[in-house]
Amino acid sequence: MFRSSQLFKNSIRGMRNARIPITHLKPSPFMPLRAQFYSTNAKNEPPKLRFLFYMFIFASGVLYVAGNRLDKKKTKNSFTEKEFEEYEITSGLKRRSKLISTKDAEKYKFYVVPYVHQNEFITKIAEKLGDKEVRVIDPEELIKREREDESRHYSYLLQDLKQEGKQLPKGLVTALIKDDIKFYLNTRKGTFDTNFVIKNYPQTTDEAIKFENDISDIQKCIVLHYDMLNELKKNKGDEKARLINNVVGYFETVNKASVITAKHDELDDKLQEISLEFI
Repeated sequence: MFRSSQLFKNSIRGMRNARIPITHLKPSPFMPLRAQFYSTNAKNEPPKLRFLFYMFIFASGVLYVAGNRLDKKKTKNSFTEKEFEEYEITSGLKRRSKLISTKDAEKYKFYVVPYVHQNEFITKIAEKLGDKEVRVIDPEELIKREREDESRHYSYLLQDLKQEGKQLPKGLVTALIKDDIKFYLNTRKGTFDTNFVIKNYPQTTDEAIKFENDISDIQKCIVLHYDMLNELKKNKGDEKARLINNVVGYFETVNKASVITAKHDELDDKLQEISLEFI
């Protein structure tokens, strides 16, 4: 009896110590999922590597989708006219328009003279452009009028700048010219075709660009060679002369500069050529 009992215990102990290969076991539906996974995939690729592989695929997919969405929302630097029209329709927004609309560009033309020393040149230019109404704009007169009339928007600013001897802020001269042109267009005279001649303007490329962005395209930049060569640096100094010459260079690059090299007795013929060519 004792011997049989001992044999039974030894057989039980042997069963406990026996190592049955885990791959020979059939997964039970009642086994935990983790145990089933290890029991069926022990001989395959390690689970950690497979997990990292799946995570890489998933992350790549997420980045691809997110990247496409960002590309769709990204602001474009340039648009075709058709794309602009579609954008305006879908967004309800309008592009900033110039003071002179495209349909009115043929009615109102702008001629600028960056530097003039003798006013008689401006008079002759106005005469040669006289097939339409001609309006000469002098920024210096606009500044003086604005400063002295305290009811005007920039009056106190201009007074302070003059008192402190400071330069005018960028764009202020163009803003005054724009207000003057707007007022002119709202009067009866503004209903007629007009050639505008703006003297001693623009004197920086920033002002030139702002004018064409906010008001209208410039038809021609008239460069008085004699004044530029003999009077500019003497009266304006080196730095101012450099800025004005940069303006001339800017208009030359866009084929809008017309240099008058003639002296007084030849000026009439030269201006007649300009009038016939560009108006």
